[in-house]
Amino acid sequence: MTTLGEILTIPRFSTIHTLNKQADLSKVVDTIEISETPDVALFLPKNSFLLTTAMVFENDPVGLCEMIQSLHDLPAAGIGIKLGRFLDDIDPMVLAFADNLQFPILQIPSTVTLGTISHQLLSYIWDQQTEKLNYALDIQKKFANMMIKDATLSSLIRHLGSILKRPVLLVDSFMEVVAESRHLKQQPHILAAHFEKMIPKLKEAQKLGKEYSFILESDAEQQLLVSVFPVQTGSYFPYLLVIFKADQIPYPFSQFAIEQANIVLSYTLYKNQKLLEGNLLLREDFFQQLLEATSEEKRLNVLDYGNDYGLKDSNTYQVVLATLQLTLENQTPLKNQSYLAYEWLEKQLSNLIPNALLFPIKNSNYYGILLQDSTNLLTKQLEEIHYHLKKLLPLELHFFIGNTVSDLNALHFSYNEALEIFQQQDGARPHSSILNYYQLKGINKLLDYVPKNEIDHFCTIYLKTLAFPKEDTLIELRKTLKIYLECQCEITETSKRLFIHRNTVKYRIAKCEDLFQMPINDPDFSLKVRLALVLSEPKNE
Repeated sequence: MTTLGEILTIPRFSTIHTLNKQADLSKVVDTIEISETPDVALFLPKNSFLLTTAMVFENDPVGLCEMIQSLHDLPAAGIGIKLGRFLDDIDPMVLAFADNLQFPILQIPSTVTLGTISHQLLSYIWDQQTEKLNYALDIQKKFANMMIKDATLSSLIRHLGSILKRPVLLVDSFMEVVAESRHLKQQPHILAAHFEKMIPKLKEAQKLGKEYSFILESDAEQQLLVSVFPVQTGSYFPYLLVIFKADQIPYPFSQFAIEQANIVLSYTLYKNQKLLEGNLLLREDFFQQLLEATSEEKRLNVLDYGNDYGLKDSNTYQVVLATLQLTLENQTPLKNQSYLAYEWLEKQLSNLIPNALLFPIKNSNYYGILLQDSTNLLTKQLEEIHYHLKKLLPLELHFFIGNTVSDLNALHFSYNEALEIFQQQDGARPHSSILNYYQLKGINKLLDYVPKNEIDHFCTIYLKTLAFPKEDTLIELRKTLKIYLECQCEITETSKRLFIHRNTVKYRIAKCEDLFQMPINDPDFSLKVRLALVLSEPKNE
């Protein structure tokens, strides 16, 4: 971008002078135009610098003011008037009007033609643009070579910072610093002092998805212009390239050069993402092997192979399924959403839950978390991860938690429990709670698929007439038997709970043993009687 101020510093344009004191010389000049038409603003492109003799305004300062207003509204970069032919000087009223708009009025010397000065100015502008284009292409070539040589993001950002001579930062989707230039490494106080204040602005840039600039107030009462460029990688939330003091970027580094560097960063991030996806496919396969390790031989093989993944031999394992949910209305997550938070979530788990391993699940959009140690803080830890993510992005994590198992061979039980509660909640997932624990089922639930006539037959064999009693005496006898077993065959405790005499309890238990022809306290028979009592309970009880 070439400005009027830059042009006026060039020696060959030293004969061009600024006529009004409040002229804004920071205006960008894209092209040069010559015209004597009063309504020329209707036909000029933006950022034009107009050359004229103002012949039609020889005795009409008001008309000249009106044209200046129209040029300002376009907006144009300024106007250059050749004095000495039709106008000997500019009316003070015109200069005051231009000063009020900060619109530049320049004097073109009478010794050169407008065609000559137009050619000279255009040549300079085009040379500047060509130089910036060549420089940008050179930057692209250097960055592309670095990318081909497998340069890291850190080295790319350091190189970009050294070229710009400005602090540069690469921030990921979760507002965490991925890489920074040497300026920030050598002056870490800059980042420490400003990054937290920048996060709301960075979120705004991420939401807009396009270049975004803002002013950052420093502690030294200085203002820093910060420019943010989204780095697209195919994810719903882009990375952000952050450049400090962007208004002081040295020539000839242009916007186009920044865009070329951005493209290379985008390709590098995309490549890293594909490498991650390849690694996750291996982790998917390994987790499937974990779930299929149902024999001792398979368990030993998986433990040996799992050393590379952090798997250890433990007496406590537990599976937690984690789902990622976008909370924006009328928005559909991209196809690769399941990879979006993997690295972030893995880092959070390593910080909060020791020995926790994260695995993607095949043919799904959720993760499996393998806990290898017992913890009393699981609820607190998972809630902390949930709320941390929610503050950063419009994303929510929901957890579905299976029960612990004591052997790796039984891990599939914990996984199936977590999967079952997830599938039950899936229809109402936008309203599901953060933590969803699996509840163990009762005996009746386990026997759902056993025919009722077989259950009734089992109860009748072991309880005889007490299985489905109708008479009051049999109902009372069954009740005594049930309480007696619940009290671990303690006569005194049973009598207290039933509010009857101890001898009455003894009498009734003796009648039960006569009916069963077996002692009630026999361990094997007692278990079957307890089970028969549960299975024969009326549904309303």
